[in-house]
Amino acid sequence: MRSIHQHYGNERPTIHILDDGKPELRFSVNCPDEAAMVDRLIETEYDIGLSAGRNRLLDLGNSPIVVFADDDHLVTERTRLPELVGKLDQRHDIDLLAGLSNHQERPKMMRVQRKTLRIPHGHYMKHGSIRWCHYVGNCFVAYRDILQAIRWDESLKVEEHWDFFWRCKIAGVNVACDIAHSFKHEHVDPPGYQRRRPEFQRAALRKHGLERVIWR
Repeated sequence: MRSIHQHYGNERPTIHILDDGKPELRFSVNCPDEAAMVDRLIETEYDIGLSAGRNRLLDLGNSPIVVFADDDHLVTERTRLPELVGKLDQRHDIDLLAGLSNHQERPKMMRVQRKTLRIPHGHYMKHGSIRWCHYVGNCFVAYRDILQAIRWDESLKVEEHWDFFWRCKIAGVNVACDIAHSFKHEHVDPPGYQRRRPEFQRAALRKHGLERVIWR
């Protein structure tokens, strides 16, 4: 929040935040100053999951282009968000354009070999700093109608990211990453947070008839 206001002031995008945390950990309770900086704060029942939250945010707006980022991504001088949006808007061969996450979440490809989904680093086309690929981090700009056509699978509270981009690939969505832009990623697990990835990964694998995912 602060980073967006700091870098863009009155030129910033509209900020919508969804909070499905425990009552005592609500964003509005623990970060009242930051909560006052948002245009709309949506508080839901506890633990609706990442997929449902992203779909809810997607449906609440009406701008043709949206910016998606997790709450632990910060805007820096390297993000240059208006320029990133402009690049998406200027090209007709990109539907979703990401920046790097900490210069580490680089563009990746996706392919299935037998019953294994492989997600190695790579791209299939490039122009300047833009790399066309299949998989990017969760800090991107995209056309709202494209995202509404794909949506996130709400049965997957986590492990939703590779499922979303695999379905983007199948649907022919043009995904790219501009390595000249980046967000700062400061991951912090909230108090009492428990990772439930194994159970949701099994569900996602079953959904696609796969046995495992390998990140190489």
